[in-house]
This record gives sequence, structure tokens and C-alpha cells, in this order.
Amino acid sequence: MSSVSRHFNPSNFLDFAEQILNDRDYDERSKIRTAIGRAYYASFLMVKKKLEETGRSFLDVDRIHRQVIEEAVNWNSQIANKLETLRSHRVDADYEMNANIAIDIARKCTRISRSILNSLPAL
Repeated sequence: MSSVSRHFNPSNFLDFAEQILNDRDYDERSKIRTAIGRAYYASFLMVKKKLEETGRSFLDVDRIHRQVIEEAVNWNSQIANKLETLRSHRVDADYEMNANIAIDIARKCTRISRSILNSLPAL
């Protein structure tokens, strides 16, 4: 029996977002909204993990997104601002079904998310 790691690397969400944006087999609107969500969650979960490594904890699952961003402001405001931008686009993508969201927004979100993930190891 092979050993499979139970640890999931949230950066895989961003890899998926980038791949799906380039895949012509998916409905344009669906892939845009999915990519935005995955780009946000990749950054959100990696920032959360980094904050937890510095001793912060997030126990209120009903407010966890807001708490992570608030803690990130005190830790690194540039990352917090980028994360807030991603969150805002994710909310539109997930809840505003009448919104016309261009693929450029999804590409912007993947770039923002990649910049967050690339900056985390140095912090």
C-alpha cells in the first residue's frame, strides 16, 4: 500500500486557477468565476498558515476570513490589501450572478495571488 500525504498544499489551488483559465474546454464564465475563487483561497490559506506559524490562531470559523485579513494588516499591510482585493473579487464571482466578470479580472487575481505566495517565504 502506498503512502499518500494527507497534507494539501493550498498553492495547488492557484496552479489549478491558472490551468483552467487557459483551458478552452470550459465555459468561459464558469472558469473565470472558479479561477477567481481558487486564486483567493490559495492566498487566504497560505497567509492564514503563515500567521498561525507566528502564533496567531483563528477559532471563529464564522469570521475567519475577516480575522485573517485584519491580522494580516498588522503583519504586512501590502499583503493584507492584496488579499482584500482578492476577497472582494471572490465575493463578486461567488455571489453576484448578474455581474459580468471579464477574464482580465481572473488573470489579475491569479497574478495577485502568485505575488502573495511568492512573497510569503521571505517574511
